[in-house]
Amino acid sequence: MKVIRKILFIAASLFSACGPIMAAERLTDSYGRLLSFPGKTIVPCPQQNERTAVLFVAGQSNVANFGERRQTTAFGDRVVAFFDGACTIAASPLLGANSDEGESLTPMADELIRSGRFDRVVLAPVAVGGTKIESWVEGDLAPVLRQALASVQMRYKVTHAIWHQGETDADDGVSAADYRNRFATLLSRWREQGMNAPVFVSITTRCDPAWKPDNPVAQSQRSLPDPSKGLYPGPDTDAELSTADLRGGACHHTAAGQARVARLLAAALLAVDATPWGH
Repeated sequence: MKVIRKILFIAASLFSACGPIMAAERLTDSYGRLLSFPGKTIVPCPQQNERTAVLFVAGQSNVANFGERRQTTAFGDRVVAFFDGACTIAASPLLGANSDEGESLTPMADELIRSGRFDRVVLAPVAVGGTKIESWVEGDLAPVLRQALASVQMRYKVTHAIWHQGETDADDGVSAADYRNRFATLLSRWREQGMNAPVFVSITTRCDPAWKPDNPVAQSQRSLPDPSKGLYPGPDTDAELSTADLRGGACHHTAAGQARVARLLAAALLAVDATPWGH
């Protein structure tokens, strides 16, 4: 990781003299998360002000580049992806996540720009497909999550956090109480790290053919929002997506599903006045 950081830092530092730097190699970590990918345009990370949204996004496959269509921002270097100290123009697949297809975060960021609320958006995902909340709280991904947040906070104040995870837990029959307790631990660690941004919890459990909408994990996710704790509802992708929005009618999003999720995520974030970045 230190080598990747050094390479990206040097590339970004050369930007002003040489123009955009293009990443040329596909590199992954032991979890399959992308560390580098061909064609990524490395640019200087933007300075943050009150009109800059900095989004920390964590979870499993549906924020981990498993969508049908690759996306590219319509706003150039006004929408960037932050990873390990460096920035690239936002485009699928996003670094920090473990597949190499499409995603909904880039078009979500474009929706935030179009709303007029923000001039710039910084995306900082950390996501691995097929993972349980237990892995992020008690397992080997807990230090990965901690390091990812620490890396963002070395440069930025996070303005919004998105937790988009639950399909694997629902498939495995995790109880509502267990899911709620693990999420409480995850949130307390984020707050201990100084991340005081509002956290948006998606309802996302649909995957298994035997899936039922009122499963315990979905019940837990619906119960989590509490403005006094800085917790707000994210999109209900269980209810809002049709079978046609899911690849093979199962878990991952079609191009239409990606577009719908992007709009839903943006609407959820825009419905809440985030804490001013400088406070």
